[in-house]
Amino acid sequence: MSTENHNDEIDLNQIFKMIKESFRNFLKLIISAILFYKKNAVLFIVLCIVGLALGYLLDTYRDTSVSHNQEIIIEPKYNSTKYIYDFIQGLEDNLKDNALLNKIGITEESVKNIKEITIEPLVKGTDVLDNLQERYENREFFKDIMEAYDENQIEEEKFRDFYKHHKLVFIYKSNSQENEQITKSILDYIKLNTYYKELIVTTLKQKKSSLEQNKNTLRFIDEYLINLSNNPLKIEKGTMVISNSDKEELPTVSVASLLQKKELLLELIYEQERIITFDKELFSFVNYGNIITTKNKIVNRSLFSVPLLLIGVVSLFYFIRRLFRKMNEFVNENN
Repeated sequence: MSTENHNDEIDLNQIFKMIKESFRNFLKLIISAILFYKKNAVLFIVLCIVGLALGYLLDTYRDTSVSHNQEIIIEPKYNSTKYIYDFIQGLEDNLKDNALLNKIGITEESVKNIKEITIEPLVKGTDVLDNLQERYENREFFKDIMEAYDENQIEEEKFRDFYKHHKLVFIYKSNSQENEQITKSILDYIKLNTYYKELIVTTLKQKKSSLEQNKNTLRFIDEYLINLSNNPLKIEKGTMVISNSDKEELPTVSVASLLQKKELLLELIYEQERIITFDKELFSFVNYGNIITTKNKIVNRSLFSVPLLLIGVVSLFYFIRRLFRKMNEFVNENN
């Protein structure tokens, strides 16, 4: 047993010696590097100054660019968000088609000035929740959806058609009088989709019919209430129908619920008038921004990288020279 313990102690001592020697070599390497940079401090200070000067010049004169951006905020209608996104995202390839350019009304030369066209939702968590509540109204599992709501998930692509507003950005390479016309032509062409044009016509026609019917019903309620006020003991019978193209037809109501039905009618009439007034096209403009020219600068990208690059190259040169010298000494010792 004593012999085994003695061997274990020897093995541990050897391991500790190896660790100690490795740590000593590591410290020697750090000290050597410090002494090297200390010995050549003047050289590296000069390299640092020269690198800062070169980096500043590069940042000032080479890393600047001018962009011509036009930001437009739109509100899609008639569940057209996916169609608009697909059109914009495929526009880069589609603009290579001369037939499409002729339909849009822009020339091949003017397209070359388009650098990029992007679209993204203006993320607002309440838009998602409002949309879900509207879709799943009076359903028990909406409560579970509310409880499972995660703020981090609302930026996912599957939620983008829930958002009310979206930002379109047109980026042009150079300033041209045609830029604004290009933007207008592309946006006008998006609205020319045959399916959505027919859907809009049909929907507005239906809304106008429902609006007229609801106004007639509202007049009936007002007249009924006036007559009832003038003749409290006289109860007239009548049929009253509230028409709403989005909801089921409401049944005949009693006198006791007239005020409640009147309030509902006012809300429906307001909503229908809003749709007839503002939803005449595939999307409406929330903000139609002008083209803004900005000077973009990548700040200090070269100011620090150039000095580090010079110092690194010189350090590598000295390291290779020293390594070659050590190799040469090793070869001569063996001889």
